[in-house]
Amino acid sequence: MKRKKAGVFSWCGYFSDFGRRAEYIKEAGFDGLMLWWEDDAGDWPYTKKQMVEHTRDLGLEIFNAHIANIHENFIWSENRAQREKHLFTICDTIGEIADQGIFNLVIHLCESDEVPPPGKALFDSIEYILPYAQANQVTLSLENTWRGDYLTAVWEAFPGEGLGFCFDSSHAQLRDQFDLLKDHYDKLTALHLSDNDGEKDRHWLPFDGIIDYKTYVSPYLGKTAVPYTMELISDRAKYPDERDYLREARQRLDRLMSMEEVF
Repeated sequence: MKRKKAGVFSWCGYFSDFGRRAEYIKEAGFDGLMLWWEDDAGDWPYTKKQMVEHTRDLGLEIFNAHIANIHENFIWSENRAQREKHLFTICDTIGEIADQGIFNLVIHLCESDEVPPPGKALFDSIEYILPYAQANQVTLSLENTWRGDYLTAVWEAFPGEGLGFCFDSSHAQLRDQFDLLKDHYDKLTALHLSDNDGEKDRHWLPFDGIIDYKTYVSPYLGKTAVPYTMELISDRAKYPDERDYLREARQRLDRLMSMEEVF
């Protein structure tokens, strides 16, 4: 079986220089990373363009970018002004990442459980941004956040039109969404793999929590070629060294990948 690619978000809980983080990711044996699409501010500023350039200079791939600086609940808002502000940001981001040769954007459709059923405002929003994404050859990877029915409703309304699936294992554990993966693994275009204790979205390393990967995740990831990528926030009391943490993270991905072989 061909080895699948491995990646991790460019930030996993340690406050350090982006360039150094990317080098550690490369050193740990990852093939690429995912970027939160905003400038890296603070003591070691990097623009988005600089982050892209440095990542590629190291020979790392950029698997996808994640939308930033938005309010996810505006995408379904009945308030047109609220909704359009959100949509303009998404379209601007689509154009920016396409200009940098990145063609996969992870977005959220809602950020609360207390939202109305998926309806016209949500569909109007997708109808607005989708042609722009298609024109730029950017896949919109819809992440399972609070409401799985938002994803299924959009996929049903816009079948086969460049709308993928970013599966987040921790969200699935907290909100009983593993059936989304079981039923829609064929739509996978991105992964946010991590673990938790069933209480909060901890972003722990796989196997540090309670997620049953063997039963609910590995059988379906084995049916795809999507890179294994993790969204992590380290417990720095347990893992004080960033380089050691990333090496351990890479080993956890190998353990996850090996579970495919039993199916």
